[in-house]
Amino acid sequence: MQNSINLKKHHYNYGIDELAYFDEGKGRQTIILIHGFGEDNTVWKNQIVFLSAHYRIIAPNLPGVQCKPLAIHHSQAPSIRMYVEVLHELMHHLGIEQYFIVGHSMGGYIGLSFADYYINHVQGLLLLHSTTYEDNEAKKMSRMKVAEFIQEWGVSKYLETATPNLFGDAFKKTNPETIQDVIDGGLGTSQEAMIQYVFAMRNRKAMTHLLQQSNLPVWMIAGDADLAVPIQDSLEQIKLLPSSNSLVLKEVGHMGMIEATDLVNQFIKKMLVGDKDAL
Repeated sequence: MQNSINLKKHHYNYGIDELAYFDEGKGRQTIILIHGFGEDNTVWKNQIVFLSAHYRIIAPNLPGVQCKPLAIHHSQAPSIRMYVEVLHELMHHLGIEQYFIVGHSMGGYIGLSFADYYINHVQGLLLLHSTTYEDNEAKKMSRMKVAEFIQEWGVSKYLETATPNLFGDAFKKTNPETIQDVIDGGLGTSQEAMIQYVFAMRNRKAMTHLLQQSNLPVWMIAGDADLAVPIQDSLEQIKLLPSSNSLVLKEVGHMGMIEATDLVNQFIKKMLVGDKDAL
């Protein structure tokens, strides 16, 4: 179980509150692990333990997770850029100028925007169960329904309903405690923050151009049983990448870092060091 792994939490003041982050390892290369919607940074525990033996790992909670959500003026629409700025300030605070980004789902959207605005700092980007596509109209409608559900029923009810469906069927049947760990981690997110995230995702623009940018290596991991990011969308984007820059996980849903820990860890290692024997 993830909860058997103990990591020390650090805190960073982003103006209105302090967000928690893990800072493990002392390697020459640094990786930022950005969690997704309805999660906290503990979803990365297995990656942190594996990767921190050779790299410095920074895994922050996003604003609103166990802390106050970002303050947004009534005339301002929530945006992915808001979270980029907080993470950019965190890395500046830590004195780290160059880093790789691994983003899960919404964390991938943040990673893409980060690379778009601060490409000189980003050495490479791994999209884990994420997409460069913007929301189509059907997806925007779906996000509205999610926001309405959270507004009416609260975060706990939403996570209990939605989180199990993020996992592939085989994993879901045999790992109920692990799934409960993920739900428990997400429960620290405020209702206001969850709704902000929904609208930030809904408002984002396509970033497909970054897949073919010569000064930004991009990698993708997809699950062929992912119900949140359709595998066909992932395969279309994978075609734009070098053949060694992608991995499709068989019978895995939206949570590959938990469902297929070893494969994901080894892929990240290969990504960083070009270790052709890592997989």
